Amino acid sequence: MSDESSPRRRVNISDLNWLGKSVFVGGAVMRLTANLIDSTAKRVTKIAAESKQAFEREMDPNMEDARVLEEYPSSGSPDAE
Repeated sequence: MSDESSPRRRVNISDLNWLGKSVFVGGAVMRLTANLIDSTAKRVTKIAAESKQAFEREMDPNMEDARVLEEYPSSGSPDAE
């Protein structure tokens, strides 16, 4: 295949005039912004799903509250001596 038949053509920014350069930079900024929004939305969705799952797990009536069975003083605390 030749480069001319490919749908995406590589363009050197030095070959563009001022209008072409501004369109090129504007497109790059738009693509970067879209990628940032997309990744932020994916992260928010993941956090929301994990939070909902943790909340529902805590609402399980078959699960008891946590209890402290024994406490041991840590070696770094002043009460350990």
